[in-house]
Amino acid sequence: MTSTSDQYRTLLRGILDANRNTAIFALDREYRYIEFNQVHRTDMQGAWGKEIAVGESILEFTRSRPEDYTKAKEQFDRALCGEHFVERVAYGDAQHVRRTFETTYWPLHGTDGSSVVGLAAYVTDVTEQIRAEQQLAEYRTRLEKALEDSVKEVERIKSLEADLAERNAELSSRADEHAQLVEQLRLAVDELSTPVLEVWRNVLVMPIVGVIDTERSGQMVERLLAELMRHGSRFVIVDITGVATVDTSTADRLIKMARSVELLGAECIVTGIQPSVAQTLVSLGVDFASLLTQRNLKHALELCIKRLASEAATEALVGAQEH
Repeated sequence: MTSTSDQYRTLLRGILDANRNTAIFALDREYRYIEFNQVHRTDMQGAWGKEIAVGESILEFTRSRPEDYTKAKEQFDRALCGEHFVERVAYGDAQHVRRTFETTYWPLHGTDGSSVVGLAAYVTDVTEQIRAEQQLAEYRTRLEKALEDSVKEVERIKSLEADLAERNAELSSRADEHAQLVEQLRLAVDELSTPVLEVWRNVLVMPIVGVIDTERSGQMVERLLAELMRHGSRFVIVDITGVATVDTSTADRLIKMARSVELLGAECIVTGIQPSVAQTLVSLGVDFASLLTQRNLKHALELCIKRLASEAATEALVGAQEH
């Protein structure tokens, strides 16, 4: 016949075993089992490879790992001293399964309500939770590192873009300076290749060297007429001593240049026609009758001086007669 205490004990074990996710056990002051549920029995079997029984000391199962023995005893003693607390600790024999448990301890008081007769423990296996937390922490660390690297990369790209923009601006400025320099050099070359010199009062000389093409002839006429207007000269001597070949188009450009000079009230004299050039012009049938020519620059300048002196004498005579 079953006693009332056995019935209570059976009822208590039923209540304890009904919780299939949490290990529950109770110890007396000698660390011996008063009661435990099936979950705790399974956890101890997995952690230490041993079967437990009521009346056995729980510390005896942890002696294979002294650090676990010491740690467990410290926690049991805290509860036996009346402290209620929660601890998260790893337990288990390395040869079996070592897992992490979160344990809530509270003291068991006697019938008088003051003395502590034992302790109870409410144990949850948090191994997977901790592993997940560690994985989450590692993932967060990697994510933060990746984010930090991304920010650094963005900053590096921005720095490179700023450097590139600065270099482009510098190159653009240099290109502008080079373009201005090239233009200045071109103008200088134009002036040197087609100089217009005032060799005497009211006498300009433009020596020509090289080929007279369409573009150059236009520049020559433009420069000659500009200098003619600036000086207000009476004569313009165009010296072609440096022109090796003259064809019909070149002769036509010279004739048009002379006519442009005459339209501004000056007289154009062409000098320096080489014998080979003269023969070419004759064979081509070019008519230079409308142009005043001289053998060389010296003869042309002497002619201009004589003409200027004669005109000055005539003007003086006319002025005397008027007075």
